[in-house]
Amino acid sequence: MSANKENGAPSMQYDPETIGYSVISDAPEVSKTHKPGEVYYSEEIEKREIEQIFMKEWLLVGRAEEVENPGDYFTHDVADEPIVVTREKNGNIQAFANVCRHRGVKVAWDSGNTKYFSCPYHGWVYDTSGNLVDAQFQEKSKNFDKKNCSLPRIRTEFWEGFIFINFDDDASPLMDSLEAWDFPKIYGPYQMGRLKLANKFTMDIPSNWKFLNENLTDIYHIAVLHSATFGPHQPLEGYRYQLFDGGYHGRFKGGTLVPEGKSLFGPIPWLPEELHSGGFSSHLPPNVAWFPRFDYVAIGTNWPVTTNSSRSITYQLFPEEHFAQPDFEEKAQEYVDFYKSFMNEDTDMIQALQRGMKSRYYKPGPVSVFEVGGVMSTIKHSVDDLGHG
Repeated sequence: MSANKENGAPSMQYDPETIGYSVISDAPEVSKTHKPGEVYYSEEIEKREIEQIFMKEWLLVGRAEEVENPGDYFTHDVADEPIVVTREKNGNIQAFANVCRHRGVKVAWDSGNTKYFSCPYHGWVYDTSGNLVDAQFQEKSKNFDKKNCSLPRIRTEFWEGFIFINFDDDASPLMDSLEAWDFPKIYGPYQMGRLKLANKFTMDIPSNWKFLNENLTDIYHIAVLHSATFGPHQPLEGYRYQLFDGGYHGRFKGGTLVPEGKSLFGPIPWLPEELHSGGFSSHLPPNVAWFPRFDYVAIGTNWPVTTNSSRSITYQLFPEEHFAQPDFEEKAQEYVDFYKSFMNEDTDMIQALQRGMKSRYYKPGPVSVFEVGGVMSTIKHSVDDLGHG
């Protein structure tokens, strides 16, 4: 494939016109049904999901731009595990358990810049490398050893400016999964490490986290539910799917995620011309929805809170050169407002899905060919592979 060498773009390793299969003309026949309701409200199932998925797999928790300077930090909760991600004095970005080694209280909140993390309960103080530097009145505590009281370090790895963590010290390297699922191949032309974070926002969703995953990979509902937002600019005609175990890449031609689908900035400067229309939708297991468009990249991470509530964190990335435009913030806000508008459309529906799961009349219905790629791939990873449903 062609390469935009003038702008430093790498050669494309695939043809966007022929990638995967055509959803309209080549979709395979399907005889599957959706899952029983208890999969979406059982507390026992949720506990197994936390332990077998979220405590074992690589999780995207942020961008390097969020911790640009030494002492910068942000916090995040993964189920009952609070973490803090910070840039150490030596420039290394590292995640730690946000749990004081004395009584377990958090030592950091929200985001900011600091030289030290301090427990508000008994005043234990840690530096940004997690080392305990002060603990008052422990001189007569015989089992106190400052060297053994550092904040636990959590495995931290990176790809294209994204920060990933893994609670499992024995997990394979991050790139093993990304390469097996073709993420570097598919998204190489976007050079997301050259993009910068413009917007980050959180939305609380009144449904099980898996419904949020499934909804954001479901193209079956786009023309119906989103007819007033992006539906007309993301046609199913020409939509192509490439599947992998637990996820998919979906390629389409059309507009971007702003009113009328018309970009406010134009294509990403180094993006090959073959990708100057529409974009992709992908699912990165276990909980990341990727929405790269020809002018910017949006991703959403979906986190369980309770069996019937979840949290969506959205990141929107633009070429760094756009930030110097005098009206950049105003334009970038339009991307935020539009994204929230279609997410609000989704929220009403997935709340209805959640309520329907406990109905005595609910019986899992047949799967559409439009659900085979995205929806059923996510279900395989988060439901079937755990032996549920």
